[in-house]
Amino acid sequence: MTTTRFRLVPAASVAESDGEAVVLHLRTGRFFRVNRSGAPLLAALQRDGGASFAELTASLVATFGIDASRATGDVLAFIDRLRSAGLVEEFAGAPAP
Repeated sequence: MTTTRFRLVPAASVAESDGEAVVLHLRTGRFFRVNRSGAPLLAALQRDGGASFAELTASLVATFGIDASRATGDVLAFIDRLRSAGLVEEFAGAPAP
């Protein structure tokens, strides 16, 4: 079974410090700042195979104990902001093991 997955684009470079990160698009010079609550999402997008929307949402619920509806909204906003900066891409892939 395939599902829509997300990953950082190859032109993305990540610098982390004290639980926060900056993602730089090497071709455009645009950057995206990630706070501590976005760090688990960013880490998932950097994994081999990326992450599905459901995996990203579950990560926020598990890490911060927030309800699923809030996590869903937070993930939507996060992906939309990364997409606007040209830092994330969608692809069809198998679920992570």
